Amino acid sequence: MAYYPKSQIKTNLFTEGNQLEITSTGEEYAGYYWQTSKDEYFTGRNPSDGVSIPLQIIATPPPTKVSLLTYTNNNITYNKLKGINLSETLNLPYYQKPVPTEEDYQIGNLVRYFCKKINENLYIETTKNIYDKLIKKDKGYAYTLYQPFTLVWKIGGDRKEVEQINQRVVQTTEFQQKIVGLKEYLNFNYIEFYR
Repeated sequence: MAYYPKSQIKTNLFTEGNQLEITSTGEEYAGYYWQTSKDEYFTGRNPSDGVSIPLQIIATPPPTKVSLLTYTNNNITYNKLKGINLSETLNLPYYQKPVPTEEDYQIGNLVRYFCKKINENLYIETTKNIYDKLIKKDKGYAYTLYQPFTLVWKIGGDRKEVEQINQRVVQTTEFQQKIVGLKEYLNFNYIEFYR
């Protein structure tokens, strides 16, 4: 097993299943795991926790028309029973991990889009589309509940410099946006997406 500096791993992660599978067998995995900055996954709480078996994200097939129809019908039935009028329901932002492009790596930066719930320290990394809807106060979204912001994230160059710059970007953003807990949400991983 290769050595990983603490800055390159997230430890003590847990899955109850339906997320990861053992790479060699395809068997679904439930339990503790750890993750590298290159999005590699291994069993155990950390690299020192016994034998680390490689894991991979379970590939989810696209929904079929039948399952999508069943899902939609179940939601309609549920909403009718609960007296929920969908025309009055507002969309909420959802988590979407960014995927840097080759162009991003050539430039050396990636724009990351976030929103924070106004009344609690709940952060969500999301898409540019949702970020734009919150900024423009789209009436279809619950924009009054969230504070949107962006980070210009360095992903190329000298590794130590990248880490220091991203750390300063996070600290400056917390100060300017008058928010706390962003460092923790990012798991203090200032070299995420670095290549």
